[in-house]
Amino acid sequence: MKDFKTLQLTSQAVRHFSLTVIALVAFVLPMEAQNVIRGIIRDASGEPLPGVSVVIKGRAGTGAVSNADGIYTIRAGSGDVLRFSYVGMKAREVKVGKQSVLDIELIDDNLLNDVVVIGYGKARKQSLTGAVSAIDGAELVKAPSTNISALLGGRLAGLTSVQTSGEPGKDFASLRIRGSQYGALYIVDGIPRSINDIDPNDVASVSVLKDAASAAVYGLNAAGGVVIVTTKRGNEGKPRISYDGQYGISVNANFPQFMNGPEFAHYYNMADMMDKLTGTTLKSREDYTPIYSQENVKAMLNGDPSDGWDNVDYIGKVFGTGTNMKHNVTLQGGTPDTHYYLAGGFMNQKGNISNFDFRRYNMRINLDSKLGRDWKVIFGAVGSVGRRSTPAYNSGGADDGSEGSGEVGWLSIGHQAIMMHPYLPETYKGLYTATIPNNASASYSPLAAIYDSGYKKTRSLDLNTNLSIEYAAPWLPGLTFKATGSYDYETSHNKNLDTPYKTYSMSRAADNFGAFILNDDPRDVSANMNHVGEGQYNYEQLMGQLGIEYVRAFGNHHVDGMLLVEGRDIKSNSFGAYAYHIPFVELPELSLGDAITNPISGNSTHNRMAGYVFRFKYDYANKYLAEFSGRYDGSYNFNGNVSSKRWGFFPSFSAAWRISSESFMASTHSWLNDLKLRGSIGLVGNDGVPAYSFLSTYSFGNNRIFNGAAYRSLYTTSIANPYLTWSKTRTQNIGFNATLWDALLDIEFDWFYNLNYDLLSSNGGDKAPSMGGYYPTYVNNNRYCNYGMEWQITHRNHFNLMGKPFNYNIGINMTLAKSKWLRYPDAPNTMEWRKVVGTSVDAYSAWVADGLFRSEEEITNSAWYGTRPNLGDIKYKDLNGDGVISEQDKSRIGRSNRPEIMMGLNLGASWNGFDLAMLFSAGFKFDVSLLGTYYNGYDDNTVWSQTFKEGANSPLWLVQNSYSIDNPSGQYPRLTLGNLSHGGDNGLASTFWMKKGDYVRLKDFQLGYTFPVLWTKALGIQKLRVYVEGSNIFTLDNLPKGIDPESPRVNNGYYPQQRTFLGGMNITF
Repeated sequence: MKDFKTLQLTSQAVRHFSLTVIALVAFVLPMEAQNVIRGIIRDASGEPLPGVSVVIKGRAGTGAVSNADGIYTIRAGSGDVLRFSYVGMKAREVKVGKQSVLDIELIDDNLLNDVVVIGYGKARKQSLTGAVSAIDGAELVKAPSTNISALLGGRLAGLTSVQTSGEPGKDFASLRIRGSQYGALYIVDGIPRSINDIDPNDVASVSVLKDAASAAVYGLNAAGGVVIVTTKRGNEGKPRISYDGQYGISVNANFPQFMNGPEFAHYYNMADMMDKLTGTTLKSREDYTPIYSQENVKAMLNGDPSDGWDNVDYIGKVFGTGTNMKHNVTLQGGTPDTHYYLAGGFMNQKGNISNFDFRRYNMRINLDSKLGRDWKVIFGAVGSVGRRSTPAYNSGGADDGSEGSGEVGWLSIGHQAIMMHPYLPETYKGLYTATIPNNASASYSPLAAIYDSGYKKTRSLDLNTNLSIEYAAPWLPGLTFKATGSYDYETSHNKNLDTPYKTYSMSRAADNFGAFILNDDPRDVSANMNHVGEGQYNYEQLMGQLGIEYVRAFGNHHVDGMLLVEGRDIKSNSFGAYAYHIPFVELPELSLGDAITNPISGNSTHNRMAGYVFRFKYDYANKYLAEFSGRYDGSYNFNGNVSSKRWGFFPSFSAAWRISSESFMASTHSWLNDLKLRGSIGLVGNDGVPAYSFLSTYSFGNNRIFNGAAYRSLYTTSIANPYLTWSKTRTQNIGFNATLWDALLDIEFDWFYNLNYDLLSSNGGDKAPSMGGYYPTYVNNNRYCNYGMEWQITHRNHFNLMGKPFNYNIGINMTLAKSKWLRYPDAPNTMEWRKVVGTSVDAYSAWVADGLFRSEEEITNSAWYGTRPNLGDIKYKDLNGDGVISEQDKSRIGRSNRPEIMMGLNLGASWNGFDLAMLFSAGFKFDVSLLGTYYNGYDDNTVWSQTFKEGANSPLWLVQNSYSIDNPSGQYPRLTLGNLSHGGDNGLASTFWMKKGDYVRLKDFQLGYTFPVLWTKALGIQKLRVYVEGSNIFTLDNLPKGIDPESPRVNNGYYPQQRTFLGGMNITF
């Protein structure tokens, strides 16, 4: 028994020992298989990289981070894969062998290490602490537009682009940043300049500075943000010649169908009957005698205009197909010490209205040259010559210089095309036919305006130059001195020749109906007398900058300091003259006009600006970043004799934390490459008031008699406000940047709040009896805010498709920008619904509509505006309950007339030589009014809101959906011939005419093919690419056809936006 127990104990001991050994072996073997791997991580220049993430691929929770000397230590076994990642560098994976020392070199990741142009300098994208968006110039040439402003819309978060005209040479867009009421400040190659004449092929990049942290260095007029355009420069290498040529067509992007002759006759008769039934001249429908008879309609359709009747599509006659042609040639290259970029271009736009033409010739030279070891010279010069010609009757809108002489802007050619009655033949007895508006004596003919009214020709010359000299101090590494000077000169010369013409119009008088009447020119020109207008405009800007910058790294401490002083001197001069009774059109000179009636005008301006700029940047190990910058600015618009009014200080502070570089984030490095949190606060200003507003100004008045002699008198036009000073905008911004999955996904997010205060507000010269005179013209008053958020997400990837790499990218951006009045001087006892405070800055003041009157009982029991309304008129809400519709019932209504939400979707792909690029833009949460704005500023009916406005033709959708006896459920007010103007019931600004402007538009499209190099190399061609592209392809919205959602107000006959289709070719030698 004892032996058995001993044997049992022995076997148990053996079993326990065996299990222990097995457990030890199981534990020791992997320990023996894993080695301690050490090494140093460096960049391409050999500098150690601190904060590099090192993880074992596929094993969560393992990892290390390199120290300040780039040294790392990690335990890994043979066959494990180590993954090294660092912000701004391409991730690298290395398989572990038997080595214990593994040194690693990481190279730059261009996606994270891109250099972004900022105010007075450059910065790596990863080091930015402010809100800056940037786009490469290569993206801009994926669309057919010829100007940069129109190309930026939908491509960058925070930027809103609105284009309201498609006229050749004037198809620019208005840019707004984060919903600001101020226009953006444009900087081209470091100099404040216009961007409208820059060839997109010459653009290297565009940066948008959206908060004070990035824009405060431009304190002067930076309240609306800053758009920086940098042009291309040369690179070291052999000379490379590139050519880009394109040709295409353009048509109206969005224009409604108007009535043809028979439709016009039918609805005109119906409208006339409706008017007479509401009055006292007609008792029943059966008693009505139509104005246009069945015989008239048959004559319209018989195809024989000799009888005085026809069926003409005047919209089609005026708006046809335009052509676009563009050529650009570049030469770039350089030696190790000198780089050059030369470009020349030609563009010709022929409008889709005849005799509208714009040509531009441009040339650019950019040179960079090192002079020895420490000196560098940077030179740039660009010149452009423009030629614009139109008929004497223009497309509408304001012109510079004397271009506007003799022009009635709102009766443009487009508007006259709408006014033409389609039953009129094109000509009668060899002259163009015309329409006479209701209650008017002037006749309007779009064809006569195009071909017989004369011409307007504008020649312009722009020359911009800049020269910089840099000196890198050898006695203190990192210290650089820079001096920059620029000179800009612009001049334009305008000549207008008004040649009188005659037209025939058809009488609609009962006793002479259908007879043709000879009409004189509707402009203020005498019969058979030619008039000529001529003007000249000159602009000069001289600018100088002196700066010093110090950039240095002390271990993990990086500092960057900059000081700069800047001065600008700006002069402009213009004159215009007009001469009547020119005897020869072949010799249109002012000296040949009537000496008695030669009106002459002219003016000149001269202003100077000065500013002192500073910036200090610090970061520790590229992990903790901070920047303090600002500007001390002076403006001649304010009083220099009152302390702190002329000069303003605009500081900003921003900071960022690259949290992904912290050791506690090591477990995320397998999927999170970079995460940076940032915030900023700062102040920028605006001096946007007329010069000398701090002084009392005077103008010449009527002559006065003193001592028997006539003297010109003076009168006060404004009262001085010596305490006038800058408007200010305080910006606050919080955001983050994230890069995930080896740059497969980039995310950028910002929240912002901009407080605009001390606004430069006009008092309008209101009399104040208690003061015995006028208020000062301008004061610092009122306050509003802009607030919202924006984000941008970009995804890039590639895979093999049929054995070929397929690359694609998807980018989507969104901006939500709202505004609200915080202080506004409402009149005493203002009703709550009329108060401005708390409403959107862009909200309308209008009546609240309550549908249409559809019964006599409803009319009797409702409040009216003015006289008793009729069935089919708009019904308004009596907000104050006094039984009368009056000004007291107007309310602040509607949202902004610009989208509160803007979105852009960029799609791109390339495969086997083919490439595709598409841009969708969208706008949401805004209203479009179908009412228009005339020269007097009043809201009023337009052809989009009233049938037969001023006797004009009407869109088919409007007459078909208007209230009538045959259509009592009509959507729009009753058919009428009435000339309802401001004060008329249905012409009042109201919610009835507010339409949701939400839209989605395929803005740009490009499809290209690059021929294989093997095919082109024999011809000496490095690259040959052909492409087709288009713009404004289609738009999805709920607006009536013909209303463009990008226009904040109705285009009442101005030049519509264009839909373009082009084909082109790129060749590189």
